[in-house]
Amino acid sequence: MFADNFKISLRQIRRLFVLDIFGMSSLVLPGIFSAMTGADGIFCLLFGAAAGLLLLWLMGAVIKHFGDDYYSYMKDTAGQVIADVFMVFYFLYFVTLSGYVVYELTALALSWLWPEGSFAGVSIALLLLAVYGSVRGIEGRARVYEIIFWFLGVPLLLMLLFAVPEVNTAHWTPIVYSGVPQMVKGSVSAAIFLLPFSAMLFLAPFSRKPQRLASCGVQALLVSLLLNAVIYLILLGAFGQNAMGVLERPILTLMGMVKLPGGFFTRQDVLMTAVWFFALFALLNTGVFQGTLILKELCHETKHNYSLYAVAVIAFFIGKGLSEHRFLSDIYKIYQSFIALPGMFLILLFLLLLHQVKEGGKAGKEAASNEEG
Repeated sequence: MFADNFKISLRQIRRLFVLDIFGMSSLVLPGIFSAMTGADGIFCLLFGAAAGLLLLWLMGAVIKHFGDDYYSYMKDTAGQVIADVFMVFYFLYFVTLSGYVVYELTALALSWLWPEGSFAGVSIALLLLAVYGSVRGIEGRARVYEIIFWFLGVPLLLMLLFAVPEVNTAHWTPIVYSGVPQMVKGSVSAAIFLLPFSAMLFLAPFSRKPQRLASCGVQALLVSLLLNAVIYLILLGAFGQNAMGVLERPILTLMGMVKLPGGFFTRQDVLMTAVWFFALFALLNTGVFQGTLILKELCHETKHNYSLYAVAVIAFFIGKGLSEHRFLSDIYKIYQSFIALPGMFLILLFLLLLHQVKEGGKAGKEAASNEEG
């Protein structure tokens, strides 16, 4: 490992995943759903969550077999070459995720927090902070975000409560009118934002109770699903499908419209942007940390942090490319939909099936040897 860490609790892991999943999904999914399905976006959330539960079940089954080290389990089950190919797949996912989060987080900061900044300056500063967080280790990061979790969660819940009077329930209709292609696309989009749960496969060495990681992930998924459903219904009721479809980040626009009792804040939208800023930064930390962890395993690096710096540099150029070239965003969406999403399922299924075949072969040999004896 590239940092000397103690074990972290399931509670800390659960809160980290809630921040990882909720931040990006709540910022981006409402716009996707409004453009594709309108009120049927709720069903897309549910179908996407069902896919996420299946992924977590598969991960839980795999974790029970390997205990602490996923890479060693892959090598023992499928061989060195296939294990390395799978590790490259995971590395590409986490490093591209880091680049995408750099792009979204920097755009958020420039739009709402530092309008006079430059993309390069803000993104480099964010990546340096992510590098520092990775060097400090996962335990320190978990402790920090365990505290931030409540400082972000309580104001968010209060703001959503104050936003309820803005809701016009007539905008929640009609339902079940979208075509099957739109529903499928929306469900796939929802499932894509749950893929960061795959980091759980590499967190077993850091967890005090690795066998319960999957159940911890289920709890984080249900919390994220509930928050996203509430936010989408409020946004749809406040703006309607057509208006929400033209807003770049509808949830932040809503935060600026909420009327607080007493008028204590005149720019609460900027204040509430901190909720998504820290949530996205948590996801950036996860991407950088996991990408570095995988690259270190592949390169057998033990004493230096070259892999960490490499991941940060790659993430910067990916984020910069996404901000400057629109077609790269389209390519990234295709990669997520047709490579990353099915790949996560197929790798786990392949490993589970191969493990069962090997276990069956061992049982057959033992039975044969017993008969001979």
